[in-house]
Amino acid sequence: MSEGEDAEATRAQAVGIIRGALRREYDGLIDLGDLEGRSVSETELVFTTRALAAMSLQLLTGFPSAEAAASVTDGRDDQGIDAIGCSPSAPELWLVQAKWSEQGKARFGVEGALKLLHGLRQLDNRDFDRFNRRVRQHADRVRDILESPECRVHLVVAVMGEQASKDQARQVIEQAAADFGAAVECHVLALPDFHAAAHRGGLPQNVELVATLPGSWYTQDLPHRTFSGLVGADEVALWYQEHGARLFDRNLRSHLGVTALNLGLVETLRTTPETFSYLHNGITVLCDSVETEFFSRPVVGAPVRLRLKGAAVVNGAQTVASVYYAYEKHPEKVSLAAVPVRFISVANAPEGFARSVVAATHTQHPMGSRDFVALDEVQSLIREDFRATLDKEYVFRRGELVPTPAAGCSLEEAAVALVCGHPDASLSALANASTEHLWEATPEGTYTRLFGRRPSALQIWRSVLLLRAVREALHELKPGLTGRAAAIAERGGLLVAHLVFRLDGAAGIDDPDAEWEHALGDVHGRVRQVLAVLIPLVDDLFGSNSFVATIFREAGRCRLLAETAVRTLTDAERTPQLVVASPPQQPQKPSSARLLVEHRRIPDGTQVLYQPGRVEERAIGRWLDEDPRRYLATWSNDARHPLRWAADGRLYSVNGLIRHIWQSAEWREAWSAVQGPRYWIIPGEGSLADLAEALWDAKALRDTGE
Repeated sequence: MSEGEDAEATRAQAVGIIRGALRREYDGLIDLGDLEGRSVSETELVFTTRALAAMSLQLLTGFPSAEAAASVTDGRDDQGIDAIGCSPSAPELWLVQAKWSEQGKARFGVEGALKLLHGLRQLDNRDFDRFNRRVRQHADRVRDILESPECRVHLVVAVMGEQASKDQARQVIEQAAADFGAAVECHVLALPDFHAAAHRGGLPQNVELVATLPGSWYTQDLPHRTFSGLVGADEVALWYQEHGARLFDRNLRSHLGVTALNLGLVETLRTTPETFSYLHNGITVLCDSVETEFFSRPVVGAPVRLRLKGAAVVNGAQTVASVYYAYEKHPEKVSLAAVPVRFISVANAPEGFARSVVAATHTQHPMGSRDFVALDEVQSLIREDFRATLDKEYVFRRGELVPTPAAGCSLEEAAVALVCGHPDASLSALANASTEHLWEATPEGTYTRLFGRRPSALQIWRSVLLLRAVREALHELKPGLTGRAAAIAERGGLLVAHLVFRLDGAAGIDDPDAEWEHALGDVHGRVRQVLAVLIPLVDDLFGSNSFVATIFREAGRCRLLAETAVRTLTDAERTPQLVVASPPQQPQKPSSARLLVEHRRIPDGTQVLYQPGRVEERAIGRWLDEDPRRYLATWSNDARHPLRWAADGRLYSVNGLIRHIWQSAEWREAWSAVQGPRYWIIPGEGSLADLAEALWDAKALRDTGE
């Protein structure tokens, strides 16, 4: 066999292994409902492509198989996005494009790159109506992520080939990432990555870490084996590079990427890496077992390498992620830093110990810039001014009870309002990028510019009232705006407020004798004027393909927008009119019981079984077992009272019967919220919620023609 034939055979074998792994992992989980009538071979091709997208997402995020499969969006009108992954607890988004090849020779070129970026732009423009229903089901979460100042987007290229991406395609993505902002990363997964994952035999796999303690560490063996010491920051960065989000499987919250709260971590690593271990709390790692490899004498404090199996970072996820992101840009600096780390082996630990460690380590709240601001005497003087001149409350310490809107405001609300009223529009960009910028107390910092010369309570309060009025007007106009216009209105809200201040809202705002309140009367009209100018101006200045999410976080662009908009707005004849459409009427989803009754989905007399969750089982399981009839009910097609309880023969609503069961069992700690349709089961068919959801999805398919 020639060298070329041998390579072909090796590649074919690898493809077969990957195909088998995809089938084992995702068979029955991938939605293939749109392939009715397709050939077997075509269906198999679509399955493997979609499963490859799911595997890519799982490798990078650690999502369970079912969740990764449910994130697949491939199909008609996917706009180049084959899967969407949304972090459940952080503003982080993964967009995947997958290409399968039976020969293992797929390539990712410029066309594919442009498709993926086109999809990102459509999401950024909020053009969700252009996407299929699989994408639209993620719309709310995607919108929330893209609107977050700490948003981070991962563009994922998954190809069944050895050369994942041509240089030209990479350049297209990297340029787009630069246009979108610094919070965009590109990941390329190719045949070797999927082959390695398939050999591991399960996703996600246990994490094994290597940690080097160069010296001055200490340990204790009782009651649980623990090591504490300093680990090189570059080694910590490599943990994240290799394992990604899987490092945080036991964490209460996933990693957030480089959020505003973590900018200080990155800055320390860039400027004074040798001080990092003194200024930051470090991380805690749990592991199933730990082995030691000494470099010389096996004594405490001597250089040692730890090999940890089943490891997970349970506190300090943000530190790990920030170290990694800093390492990508400044590896030589990061290599000079050390991170305090505590390793705890949970081998032979009692049940619940690991969870207790996770919970305890998350109750510590380090001081940040916002907390130090509260120590500024100016804030106390402002509070006294609020009480003396306005008879209102002003709170500035974290944890204090925020007053009702009519009774006063908080430091956070005051700072944002003062930002909008400041003559420099670039401050609105800083606030949009991160509220942490508000607390920079350097000579040129935002806090100094806002509070360095103490503003009066009257100026602050009026500024807050004007900002609230602008936000209320934007909220009222929101339903009539769609697509890119809606995105500009939402993400540019602070700049809109700044322009309303500039027009006439700031005149006399700090003058007790000025009849300033008239400025509030026409806020709605002013906001319409500002939007009418701002929406087309964004495209005129930066192009219709510019990323809206980025524009309002960049100081230079906001300043240019503001100055250009003011010139137009002061010329009444040139000011366009805002066109607001009637908001689309969304169909109201009926209750599960009503939907099932309307469609006569369940025949009268069908037996329904109460299947309590774990907490309920522990709380009332023994009471239920005393009389098996307490688990049973009979269905009748009455939308208000469809369940007849076998224990007393009376009719109940779906939620009402569960409440009655809880009360009868004297479960005093029961939840106030009841999700009855999820816990009443028809054996062999699923829960009432599942049956109702299937009916609603079928209706949506008929309505959209998909």
